[in-house]
Amino acid sequence: MKRIACALAGLGLMASGLRAEEKDKVEVKKDKNEVQIEKKRTKGSATHKTKVESKARSRAGGGTVSKTETTVERDRPGIAKDSKMKTTETKEKDAKGDVVREEKKVDR
Repeated sequence: MKRIACALAGLGLMASGLRAEEKDKVEVKKDKNEVQIEKKRTKGSATHKTKVESKARSRAGGGTVSKTETTVERDRPGIAKDSKMKTTETKEKDAKGDVVREEKKVDR
């Protein structure tokens, strides 16, 4: 749950620091153990899309497992291959709150 709150706070700061225009769009969907954030920003004719999906669940012996997937896309006209990056982070904590396992995977 703490991981989800940090992801929301980070994107909130990032969104508040940018100049708000009519072209900027942020969608947030929250549930008890799931958060989805979609942000679309245009600058000139280029479009930047950021999508964050975070899920948390309880472990059988106590503790939590949280998984966060972040996808960043950039679409520019006239360029055949635009960039798309997907980052997956998994963090497993025990009942005390200590990190047992942490994994980060980046796909380009």
